[in-house]
Amino acid sequence: MTYQKDKSTRITLRLNERQFEFVRENAEILGVSPSEFLRMVVNSTMSMSQKAVDNVKKKIVAEVGAEGRENDKADKHYLV
Repeated sequence: MTYQKDKSTRITLRLNERQFEFVRENAEILGVSPSEFLRMVVNSTMSMSQKAVDNVKKKIVAEVGAEGRENDKADKHYLV
């Protein structure tokens, strides 16, 4: 992958030997640098997190209903 100069934030990360070996070995398997592997892990985690949030929102809508709660409907036109 070519460096696109889109990375403007730098982070310093300290790992123990076991953590570093995990990163190094997986980066090697994938044919990327340790930094690129860690970016892949972060991107994957971000995607999974967003899917979890979306699922929770869907569950709330399913439980509460698309129109919302009765109290929300009753107060819809109540102007204070």
